[in-house]
Amino acid sequence: MRYHLEPVASADVTLPKLATVPSPNRSSRGGRRPRLVFVHTWGGGTYDGTVTWLCEKGSNTSAHLVYAGEHGPDAGKCAQLVPFGDKAWTECELNAIGISVESADAIWQGRDPHGFERLARIVAGLCHYHLDACRYVTAAGIVAGSHGFTRHADGGALGCGHLACPTTDGELWAQFCERVVLEYRRGGFRPSWGADA
Repeated sequence: MRYHLEPVASADVTLPKLATVPSPNRSSRGGRRPRLVFVHTWGGGTYDGTVTWLCEKGSNTSAHLVYAGEHGPDAGKCAQLVPFGDKAWTECELNAIGISVESADAIWQGRDPHGFERLARIVAGLCHYHLDACRYVTAAGIVAGSHGFTRHADGGALGCGHLACPTTDGELWAQFCERVVLEYRRGGFRPSWGADA
C-alpha cells in the first residue's frame, strides 16, 4: 500500500501539542539512555480507552506517547504518559532503552494519510531530541546496540513478541521509514517537546 503524500519539503507537518496524563506505570531507566524509538499500534480501541488503560495501575503497561492520528473525533490529540527520562512498560526486556509511541490503528490501515505524515514527524522529532541517529533499526540491529527507530515487532521475544505491531506490510513500513528520515533531515524542530522528568 502506498499513501499519496505531499513532498516533505512542501508539507506543513508539525509536532502536535502534548497533553500530560501521568501514568503510574513507569520506573527508572537505571542509568541507561534511550537508543530506540519503538512504533506501536493500538490493536483496537479508542484514544481515550488506550490512554485510560495505560494509566491504570493494574494494567502494568504504559507508553511514553499515545497519538490519535488525524482521523475521527480525537484527531490531532497526543498525550505524554511517561517522561522520556523514565522507563515506560511496553517492550519487556527492551524498556530501558526505548521510547514508545502508541499510534492509532487507522494510520496503519490506510485510513489516515495525514496521521501517517504526522506520526513520521513525531518519530523524527524523538530521534532529534533523544538519540544520535535517525534510521530504521532491524531486529539484528537492536541486538547489536544500534540507535534509531524500529517497529515493536522487530523487538521479537525481547520486546514482548508482538510480531504484527504496528504493521506487517513491508511496503507501507518502507514508506514510513523514508518519511521519518526525510522529516528528520527537514529539521526545524522547536527547541524542546515534552517532559524529560
